Amino acid sequence: MGRINRRNMFKVLGIGVASAVAGHLYFNNESKEPAPVREGKVLCDFHAHPTHKESVDTIVERLSSPGLVGLTVKDIDASGTAVLRYEQALDLLPKGSFYETDKGRVAKMGQGYFARTQEIQVGKHHLLVLGWEGKDYFPNMENIDEAVRKIHEKKGIAVLNHPFALVIGQNVRMPNSDEERGEIRHAYGCVDEVETKNAYCIKLVPGIIDMQPANHNAEQLRRDEFPHFNGMEASDCHRRWSQIKIVGNYIPQAVVESGMDGIKSAIKARNFERLGDSGPYISRGSFTLGMGRDIITSLFGI
Repeated sequence: MGRINRRNMFKVLGIGVASAVAGHLYFNNESKEPAPVREGKVLCDFHAHPTHKESVDTIVERLSSPGLVGLTVKDIDASGTAVLRYEQALDLLPKGSFYETDKGRVAKMGQGYFARTQEIQVGKHHLLVLGWEGKDYFPNMENIDEAVRKIHEKKGIAVLNHPFALVIGQNVRMPNSDEERGEIRHAYGCVDEVETKNAYCIKLVPGIIDMQPANHNAEQLRRDEFPHFNGMEASDCHRRWSQIKIVGNYIPQAVVESGMDGIKSAIKARNFERLGDSGPYISRGSFTLGMGRDIITSLFGI
């Protein structure tokens, strides 16, 4: 039977400290610092799903920080969704702390902006919808040609989100057949822009669960076959406000101030810059607390 003595205690403590440090480094592998501010430009993170289940002080702080965040509604028919909608933000935030630069679509608060956006599922793909007319949100659809047509009918634009991260139920995976790669090419040909850097496509378990190649493949296809696209970036924040504005697209501030029609025109005319193809990504720990919580809620309603 082992004895408890000073040497054994130091061994146990050493192993514990080493394990704690290793765990911290593994789960906090990205810093999640906000993207740098560029003079005369606004970092736009259009595709994000921050939660309304957060303190008002935190929401005010994050929305007031430099940059624009799209309050991206998804799963409009799902009960218990935690995503903060644009309309909810207008009611939730202190009166006088913000004003709408484009009624019903874009508001300014401090040094920041927030906008009304939506993500819809179309078959295996996700589309980001920007700047549509009317108060209604779009339902999920199966046919991408029909979905983009309906978005355009309401004067919106459609961005193909994480093209090589296909969504089947609660699962996300890379395409595993030539047919699916053909479907992705078809989707590129339907939309107004493509998202080539999604900060949620991370190396969750090295060598086992690694979605970073989805970004590489999206950019490669854009560059090789669809060079008329610039390629967009987004945090794809799930729940956690610390994830927003870590990546995005720089659009001239005067354009952002002009409202959503100016933003749509800038995107279609490629009048924007990307932060860059490499990093940052959502950290493994933040991914688990964000996406992991979403999955648990959808499965068990908690």
